[in-house]
Amino acid sequence: MKNIKYVLILLLAVSIFACEDDDILKLNDSKYTPATNISGFGENLAISKATKTESIEVSYTPASYGVDIVATHQLQFSSSSDFTNPVTFDVDAADNAFTFTVGAINELFTESLELTVDEEVDVYARIETTSLDGVETLYSSVVNFKTTPYLDILFAPNTFYLFGDGVGRVAQNNKLKFIKVNSEPNDSWSIVWMEATGSFKLCSEENYKGVIGKIGDADAATGEYTLGTVDNRGDDIPVPGTAGYYTVGINLETNKLLIEPANVYICGPNVDAWPVSSVIEENQFQLDAVNKTMFLTKSLLGGELRLHVTHPYISAADWWHAEFIFIDGKIEYRADGGDQDRVNVNAGEQTIELDFINQTGKIE
Repeated sequence: MKNIKYVLILLLAVSIFACEDDDILKLNDSKYTPATNISGFGENLAISKATKTESIEVSYTPASYGVDIVATHQLQFSSSSDFTNPVTFDVDAADNAFTFTVGAINELFTESLELTVDEEVDVYARIETTSLDGVETLYSSVVNFKTTPYLDILFAPNTFYLFGDGVGRVAQNNKLKFIKVNSEPNDSWSIVWMEATGSFKLCSEENYKGVIGKIGDADAATGEYTLGTVDNRGDDIPVPGTAGYYTVGINLETNKLLIEPANVYICGPNVDAWPVSSVIEENQFQLDAVNKTMFLTKSLLGGELRLHVTHPYISAADWWHAEFIFIDGKIEYRADGGDQDRVNVNAGEQTIELDFINQTGKIE
């Protein structure tokens, strides 16, 4: 019914004025009024990582076409007053206002406008109003404010993804999602099958948002890579050169990434030992490069299955910070959650097999 209403309005109230393109509709006896009275930015918009979840409200008086016709308001930003390359903010207008978080607008400033972080910059804003096809687009007067974008590589520790030919899968595959280290908010990890050649990058969402690589070469002493930033996204990160499973660790506090061969261990009742004393070769899973699995064949004592990963970014004594098990054949990670459900293993010689490509595990 709404569409019929608008068509009737146009049939009754629209005349076509000549113009260069002959495609702009002018509503009869109507006065076009762009949006006005934009407020909420102030002279200096203070934003910071500490306040990224706080809300900002920008209010305005909506535009009018002089008749009851559909109108859509959108907030636009530019780094120049002439709006040569405007960026439209993906935020809906409601009740004559736009409401968004500090983190969301900082993301737009750094990702879309590509403003320099930690430097005060001038930002220009306006409201774009559109209507039915062919009806003129309206723009409000431009408002100007200063702000200082902050460094936030747009990743939460549990929303990293790897993608690239070196890891054989694209970012949309959740199996390449990083796992948060329990009780260590700046650290995350993932065991990934890497090919013998190729490279990869990181991104924070399945649509490749926030793509970041490395800056420079790996540190000669530690093997760590320095991750890119908003100002310098960096280059592709090369795989080590030998196909196999690798643990990729990320430390956001130092903005570093470290790749090392995957080190997975069994501990607890099955071997009557707990880390760090249980972290020995006899309890370490081996690589089956042909079948792309990891396995451990061992005479076990029986009891609860406890598996974990070691990595320099994970506290060695606090093995449970990177603990995981498999339930009904599916690998489940403790991550930043509580103690997991338990699976009991019978006493005797057992072979435990882990497939980190398909995220499965089994005991034979």
